[in-house]
Amino acid sequence: MAKARQIAVGVAIAMLVGIGLYSLFPFGPGGSPHSTEETANEAEPGLTLRDVTLEQPDDNGEPLWRVEAEEVTYSPDRQVAMIKRPDSELFQDGELIYNVTADTGEIQENGDTIFLRGNIVATGVKNGSVLRGNELEWRPQEDVLIVRDNITGSHPQLRAVADEARVYNRENRMELEGNVIASTVVKNPQTEPWLKLQAEELIWFWVEERIESPQAIRIEQFKANAISDVVVGEQGRVDLADQVATLRGSVAMQMLELPLNLASDVMEWQVAEQLVNVNRPLTVVHPEAKLRVTARQGRMNLAEQVVTMNQDVIAVGEQNQSRLTTDRLTWNVPDQTLLAEGGVNYRQVDPAINLNGNRGVGRLNEQTFVVDGGPVITEIVPN
Repeated sequence: MAKARQIAVGVAIAMLVGIGLYSLFPFGPGGSPHSTEETANEAEPGLTLRDVTLEQPDDNGEPLWRVEAEEVTYSPDRQVAMIKRPDSELFQDGELIYNVTADTGEIQENGDTIFLRGNIVATGVKNGSVLRGNELEWRPQEDVLIVRDNITGSHPQLRAVADEARVYNRENRMELEGNVIASTVVKNPQTEPWLKLQAEELIWFWVEERIESPQAIRIEQFKANAISDVVVGEQGRVDLADQVATLRGSVAMQMLELPLNLASDVMEWQVAEQLVNVNRPLTVVHPEAKLRVTARQGRMNLAEQVVTMNQDVIAVGEQNQSRLTTDRLTWNVPDQTLLAEGGVNYRQVDPAINLNGNRGVGRLNEQTFVVDGGPVITEIVPN
């Protein structure tokens, strides 16, 4: 027969018909009271105790949780202990992992579940996180801590808000769900860039310093507390230690400082290095210059404001209908200079021009382009 679990009650002050009660208030199997030699020391239905310490051990005698409360009242069937002003300690494998305070709470299911409500503050002893909300559920047998309703969280790596947080301590994993907004932590946001992540679900592995989103995600970079870059995708991953963001599925990036817009299926953004790498077909658009470039691969140096694109490169000046194809293109964004290398073909409509060569340089928006085909150099200048 399985060993019956017990909830031990240490009573500092308890009054019931002039009798001081202390020692054990047990929950036996099925909620029936565990028998003791002195029935006076058993908690009776509807009993209210004050300044109480409750404890729950596991089958090996290791603590699952410990709760100190101003007041405890037991339901008539002894299945629920209602607690007031609980100050709780939550354990895993006998080791303290969370300290939790709340306004009220309940202990249910023979101590297998704790519900706490109102002004929740859960402090991670090992992981250094602090979760705040209005509801908390602790299921020690399942190794899951759930915080709901107006969640805010802080950690040296991350700050976040969400509808719900689920913490799996053995796996060093926290799942944030519903209207999630998370921000990376820097010492001085005015001088150091930081990231803001928005999604319906974020999974944070705090030991590995990694965040994943299995659903649509939006990442914004802030510089001096102003947005400088925005990227969205159907899935995403951010390595916090390396400051690298990888997005997949209908990826779109808007670089407000350049300005450029990028679209592809996969993108790697090395935030600290200010580099963007794309090894899949991509499209880059300069809205102001009305220049559109496509290629099979590309790399953007945001610090130097230079874009390099390779394989089947096509650059189109939308305003004047000029078109350039090449094997490799280096695009200096500030002065809109294009350097084409390998298999260069330049065309324009008015006047009608078609040039071929091995190398070309110029500006499509000005219809000024020089193509070097070997011994002959041709320069096109508008009328």
